[in-house]
Amino acid sequence: MRILFVINRLIQGGAETQVISLSRELVSRGHTVLVYTLHPDNPRADELAGSAVTVVADTKHTKFDPGLVLRIRRTIRDFNADIVHGFLLEGNLYARLAAARTPVPALNSERNDNYQIPFRHKLALALTRHMASGVVANSHAGARFAQDLFGLPPEQVDVVWNGLKEAEDRRKRPRTRALVREFFPSTPSVKVAVVVAMFRPQKDHVLALHTAQALVSRDPSWRVLFVGDSLPHTEKYKQQVLRVRDELGLADVVQFTGLRQDVPDILKQSNLLLSTSLHEGFPNVVIEAMSAGTPVVSTDYSDIKQILPNAWQVIEGRNPSDLADAVVRADGERARISRQQRKWLRSNATLAMEVDRLEAVYRKYIAA
Repeated sequence: MRILFVINRLIQGGAETQVISLSRELVSRGHTVLVYTLHPDNPRADELAGSAVTVVADTKHTKFDPGLVLRIRRTIRDFNADIVHGFLLEGNLYARLAAARTPVPALNSERNDNYQIPFRHKLALALTRHMASGVVANSHAGARFAQDLFGLPPEQVDVVWNGLKEAEDRRKRPRTRALVREFFPSTPSVKVAVVVAMFRPQKDHVLALHTAQALVSRDPSWRVLFVGDSLPHTEKYKQQVLRVRDELGLADVVQFTGLRQDVPDILKQSNLLLSTSLHEGFPNVVIEAMSAGTPVVSTDYSDIKQILPNAWQVIEGRNPSDLADAVVRADGERARISRQQRKWLRSNATLAMEVDRLEAVYRKYIAA
């Protein structure tokens, strides 16, 4: 198959991570893949170097650029694409517009659920949603959301969970000493809970901070590490989070690392991953923690109850005290939970499984 992905740009983010890993796996299976970005700034394009994946970096000159639609349309023809697959709001829009009135199916992606769509995107969707051949959602919750959003029947919305490339056996977990020495040098004997999330309101860093406060009140040896940074439009939210940390008196307990390239190592060295999202698609960082042998405690969103092996690992009420109790319990049962999580991951969310499912979806639309 000849597959053309359309995405805004290749930056830090779950959708971008999936496009990169899917592209590499698809070409390793003999398919031909072209990734078309709407902006020239693609700091993660190097991750595709040497993989036989082609990256075309275009420039969107205006909020809506008709010339860009025509250039993607020309690429569909010249590349002889069998299928076009858009990611995120703008990638979805340009994918379905460029493929309209061609014999090439245009799939859109749903990577989230139950979120507010900006007015201009809502208008564009209302005018063009009929141009999408179908939607691939990375969660069952997202599939239900997409059905309403696109007005599609269930058979045109497929669920393909994210997958993680199988890694080496990680039962011998590194000790937390290096992590503690870097971020908490004045208190060498601590337990570390990590929150991996870009600064977006949907990630609810404020709830994570209140959970940190509740956690330390139970056991002063706990520390919380926040990995991630703001986007240009979320800097105000980041400053709000920093103010809350100071108001709660957590400056010695909580550290912010900014963007890091060694997230898998940080996960391996942490006692626990804490996820406090309000809404989400299929969470990449959760399965990364599961692969690393690190227990996860989460708020209730999307398909998380189908992912984590114990019901008590998912807190429905968004209560910091309940989250802190679950963190303490998960740390105490770490060995058992690690085994359960790895078993689930191997049976449900490997990269090979994800690509198998996606190939089947593509073949369905190409045959039609």
